[in-house]
Amino acid sequence: MDKYSRLFEGVKIGDMKLRNRLVMSPMGTFNENYDGSISQEQIDYYEARAKGGVGMIIAEAQYVTNKTDPWIESMTAVGTDIQMKGWARMAEAVHAHGAKICLQLSCGLGRNAFPFDSRQMVSASAVPSFFFPDQLCRPLEKDEIKDIVESYRNAARMALVAEVDALEIHAHGGYIIDQFMTPIWNKRTDEYGGSFENRMRLVTEIYQAMRDEVGPNFPILIRMAADHDFEGGRTVEESIEIVKYLEKLGMDAFDIDLGCYEQKQWIVPSIYTGLGCMADAAAAIKKEVNVPVLNSGTHTPETAVETIENEKADFIMLGRPLIADPDWVNKLRLEGPEEIKPCLFCNEVCVGRLYQNRTISCAINPHAAFEKKYPMTKTELPKKVVVVGGGPGGMEAARIAAKKGHRVTLYEKSDKLGGQINAAATPPFKKRLQDLIDWQERQLNKFGVDIRLNHKITEESSELENVDQIIVAVGAKPLLPKIKGIDKENVVEVISAHQNPEFVKGDNIVVAGGGLSGCDFALEMAMEGKKVSIVEMLDELAATELMDNRNPLLFKLNEYNVEQLTGHKVIEFTDTGLTAEKADGTKVELKADTVVAAFGTQSESELAESIWKKYPTSRLIGDCVEVAQIGSAVRNGFFAGWSID
Repeated sequence: MDKYSRLFEGVKIGDMKLRNRLVMSPMGTFNENYDGSISQEQIDYYEARAKGGVGMIIAEAQYVTNKTDPWIESMTAVGTDIQMKGWARMAEAVHAHGAKICLQLSCGLGRNAFPFDSRQMVSASAVPSFFFPDQLCRPLEKDEIKDIVESYRNAARMALVAEVDALEIHAHGGYIIDQFMTPIWNKRTDEYGGSFENRMRLVTEIYQAMRDEVGPNFPILIRMAADHDFEGGRTVEESIEIVKYLEKLGMDAFDIDLGCYEQKQWIVPSIYTGLGCMADAAAAIKKEVNVPVLNSGTHTPETAVETIENEKADFIMLGRPLIADPDWVNKLRLEGPEEIKPCLFCNEVCVGRLYQNRTISCAINPHAAFEKKYPMTKTELPKKVVVVGGGPGGMEAARIAAKKGHRVTLYEKSDKLGGQINAAATPPFKKRLQDLIDWQERQLNKFGVDIRLNHKITEESSELENVDQIIVAVGAKPLLPKIKGIDKENVVEVISAHQNPEFVKGDNIVVAGGGLSGCDFALEMAMEGKKVSIVEMLDELAATELMDNRNPLLFKLNEYNVEQLTGHKVIEFTDTGLTAEKADGTKVELKADTVVAAFGTQSESELAESIWKKYPTSRLIGDCVEVAQIGSAVRNGFFAGWSID
């Protein structure tokens, strides 16, 4: 604990006392009631994080008006006592566990609004919609701007009644207020555009309206990007001018991050941006102001304490890590970092579901946003459970079943747990995957799972007889298409290349296949100083990946000068490399010391089917059913283990 003691100091924002320096970042759950009021599920979600020890929770954006973005007009509770009563219930639940609660207040996304229908978006000016760049937004009228300001005033008044502790103005990521603050989006010629003073007029009027209601001692924060990270966006120097102005105005703290939608690698940073990835942005602002600075962005216990000790920020914000493990703070304080379930920063479920207009959850924590849905009650009738396969899905099934009190034996055919993650986790930027496997293994030992390594199971195995539940999680195997020369000595399958780096000879590497596994391996090799090319049949690399992951991956590939040959179909592997064919029929010869085949994987469905046919009550999970990312396997494993009565 001494190593992390700085994180557990009592600190203040204005007159508000916090029990530690750890704050939950605002991150939308999409779990509110249809009318925009707080749902019981949201209260349960935030209460779990308050109970887990965090000093303050900044609740996801609470809309002060439903008259900006067309897709939020159904939120009829906004600005009414119904909304206030929800805030009050949430505040009381958070206060019951000793944490403070701050509401992030938003007037909408404007040009960044999700494309759930085709109606025209609004903005400061007639600028292109982000998702529909061929469509111009409608500039907000001055009477609409006045309505927005009064909506913030009303929200501040209601927040006091609800006994909320602080308020945060949502002005980051290129959303509506940021659109007024930034010249590239604000082309207005009236008093809300043009000069610095005019561009700051909306946020100034909002702040003053809120301050009039809450008084001089109530904390008001603002969230904004230190740098938009795209040409024409706001720079750090411009942000320094803004924060100095806002501090003089009376702002109590700055919640600092990076980016906007244009580059989309900072809104929810991925593994490719590194750990503690926005701390330097906060440091640039902290040097210029005398009020607290908060900072989020892929923090771990180590980056958190480093950021505080190096005076880059005053508070560390945790978003996805608290989604993955609501007890993150208490575990660090009382048990040590090894007990924390490590967030993968994969964005697979917490972000991916938002694009589907679904409630968030977590790739490795199905309880997230469903805190009361799947109670972990200890069984009174322990069952004999066999899990076949020790990858992340099988390990999770075994962990949960054992945690519920069942007698679990896990069989793994290889000499170690983890399955293909042992290969995927070799790049330094994917170490979090190995951290998860290590955590799962510690948990299996903690709950008494009988782990049998080097033990292959088939449908004929006697170990499957006389058990109450069989869970089959035998995973997937490499897909090797019938391409001429694929069996040559200089061609190495990507999983084998990860596991046996000595097979990858020379400094000139060609990766055949531009999906995620191929791109990750190419980046790993390029980071080691090798000359790397990727050959991909489709017109884009990593075409099916989330924008939030794909963008930073492509940026990294460009940074390390990885040659990207899209629209090239591999037709033959040769002794000196490979031959590819372009869409027009042109053939291209690529020289390589080693060619890495990264064509994906296919389910180990034959073994899984054989076991199921003999034991129809078996539950098949993970890649042996359908190849997917790690979150699918872990979540399916959770439910397989949890459902055993």
